[in-house]
Amino acid sequence: MKVTDDLFQLIKSLDQSEKRYFKVFATMHIKGSDENKYVMLFDAIDKQPEYNEEEIRKHFKKEKFLNQLHVAKNYLYNNILKSLRLFHAEKSKLNELMDILRDVQILYDKSLFKQCRKLLDKAKKIAYTYEKHSHILAVLDWEKTLARTSAYANSNEKDLLEFYDEINDNLEKLGNINEYWKLTMKSFLLRKKQGEIRDKTELKKFNEIINHPLLKAEDKATSFQSKNFFFNIKGLYYFTNKDYKNLLEYCKKLVDLLEENPLLMKEDNYIASLYNLLLVQIELKQFEDALNTIKKLRSIKTNSSVMQARIFVTSYDTEINLYLRTGEFEKGIPLVKEIEEGLKRLKEKINKESEVLFSFNISYLYFSLGDYNNSLKWANEIINDKELNIREDIQCFARILNLLVHYELGNYDLIEYIMKSTRRYLSNKNKLNKFELITLNYIRKLINANIDDDKMYIFNEWKKELNTISDDILEIKAYEYFDFISWLESKLGKKSFAEVVRAKKK
Repeated sequence: MKVTDDLFQLIKSLDQSEKRYFKVFATMHIKGSDENKYVMLFDAIDKQPEYNEEEIRKHFKKEKFLNQLHVAKNYLYNNILKSLRLFHAEKSKLNELMDILRDVQILYDKSLFKQCRKLLDKAKKIAYTYEKHSHILAVLDWEKTLARTSAYANSNEKDLLEFYDEINDNLEKLGNINEYWKLTMKSFLLRKKQGEIRDKTELKKFNEIINHPLLKAEDKATSFQSKNFFFNIKGLYYFTNKDYKNLLEYCKKLVDLLEENPLLMKEDNYIASLYNLLLVQIELKQFEDALNTIKKLRSIKTNSSVMQARIFVTSYDTEINLYLRTGEFEKGIPLVKEIEEGLKRLKEKINKESEVLFSFNISYLYFSLGDYNNSLKWANEIINDKELNIREDIQCFARILNLLVHYELGNYDLIEYIMKSTRRYLSNKNKLNKFELITLNYIRKLINANIDDDKMYIFNEWKKELNTISDDILEIKAYEYFDFISWLESKLGKKSFAEVVRAKKK
């Protein structure tokens, strides 16, 4: 079990500009000579590939703070967070807007009304640019206050009516956003509670939401945020109904909305929207469009290591799955090296589940090309990880794939032993369903068959039996992990696995 440390993880999460800012911050906010010591501790931890407290203690054995290292680490941790608050406050337009409004209050208390007016003009420009309607109302409230303070000396009736119209317009937009937010929450909570909606009563509840007057036409949404909600609700509805054609339309509309409003667009929302578009394009077999969306994802420039990791995982996982689905297995091989490099580079930001999925898909990729030794290597990355306690489904199918690899390699003596451990593992995980039982049964028959004709008969019977459970909702998921029917057809037709998969995807 690796030692984990919150301070180490926090330091490793910082990008270069955040690290530089912390060191400047330390010179101004950490007292006296302690400043250098804490920067030195920061640097020492930053240089470590994995946290090693024993090494830290050796490095700073002459320093007094070593007597209470846990206190020093806690102090450094809190100061890094303070520096991050300041760093990101300086970058945030919303924080700038709040600061201006605080400055207006100070200037107003000093009766510097002209200076108030200048700052309010600046604040209003920012608030409108970023569609901060509640802040626009705050600015307008100050403008009314200034007008009252001067006894309306510089205002006429037209000006005062414009105040009213402007306030009313922003109140209506806030109300519009709130109504769409309510509809969004209803939709997502219904989906979250029910999961896959199959029952007509459940679908009726969703239809009631989608028939709301605000969801009848796009122009009912009067702001960026309202349109964002509108497209998300529509997309979720069509996804629930498996209406991928209409889902594609709203995925595109959402991406277009974000791209047309870069100042309002949140980076993580844009990445998620591109990913959703990508999944629908693959579902509709629009593979060229999907590859273009992958390129767009990878072209996003971000300083956030979290976003870099998300782009890496979503784009590479989807591309490798695309090639597995289309039978263009050889196109996936150049990705393997890039995936290995990305997993090392972004190690601290990539979760274990993503690593496991990559290992399984790469094993499947090599198997599909007949490179069984490499397939075995990647399957064993999953099977031999004794601390792995997630994605039992992938762990189970890695063991099934492992048996097929050994069959293809002709390791019949090993298969009997592996079969016992596989059956025991599946039983312990309650994963010994019809599909698994059928597969284990026919692999045993194959290794005991002496002539090719017997094997052809076994492959044919195996395929027939799998077809009898292909409509069973509890078993159908198996085909999402590995295209067993195509593999059996490749054996029966004496063709390559790739040929059979490609023929089906045309």
